[in-house]
Amino acid sequence: MLFRRPHHSLKFALPVILACMTLGLALPLQAAFIDLTPTNGVNSAGSVSLADLVSGEVPGVQVGDKLFSGFNYSFIGDMPNAVNVQVLGFKDPDGNWGVSFHGTFMDMPGGGPSDALIRFIVDIEPGALQEGYRISDAHLFLNGYGVGPNSAFIVDESFLESNQSMNAYVSTIGAGGTKSSDWTEFDPTLTRLHVTKDVFAYADANSILPARATVIDQSFSQIVVPEPAMLGAALFSMIGAIGTLRKR
Repeated sequence: MLFRRPHHSLKFALPVILACMTLGLALPLQAAFIDLTPTNGVNSAGSVSLADLVSGEVPGVQVGDKLFSGFNYSFIGDMPNAVNVQVLGFKDPDGNWGVSFHGTFMDMPGGGPSDALIRFIVDIEPGALQEGYRISDAHLFLNGYGVGPNSAFIVDESFLESNQSMNAYVSTIGAGGTKSSDWTEFDPTLTRLHVTKDVFAYADANSILPARATVIDQSFSQIVVPEPAMLGAALFSMIGAIGTLRKR
């Protein structure tokens, strides 16, 4: 006697098969993010080429509780090609996580100025996001910089989700000056940021030195933002405590 499989068995098996296929597809994508969290010091031991991030060969990097993806890069003049820019994990003096762009960002004397545009997305790691963490601040640091007479190196940064901006520079044009770091605060706090970083350099034709910087550091800080339900519960408890004190 032949055993006949019930017709409804496929009906119940299909969702399980689809779930396994979905899990199998999702895990490699998540695993493809490179972990560049520094374990001892300011920068990670490893790095990834900006060219690999732009092409999508590497979908993104994780640094502590931050996820960085959606990289885009363009340049003119003497700025480096994406393949000659390395992205490292970064930890600022206050313990905030971010990324470092290492390359020869510069403009040689003579000719027009040089410019590079870097775009990327910052997200909060899902576990931290569920705990109520939100991005509250951004920090910009300029290192390895130098310019000759009547020259300048400037980094301007803006965000799609906010009208806040930052800039850092070293200049000998006119009164000149140096501002090697900047920061801004987001109010309200955010769960995602689209970052645009413009790197501008100009070396005077009579200068014997390029306008340059070799390290551009970027970090983001977070705070816990209580959910409205939690705030309501805390307020209710506070009112109850005040009522009890009045009765006493």
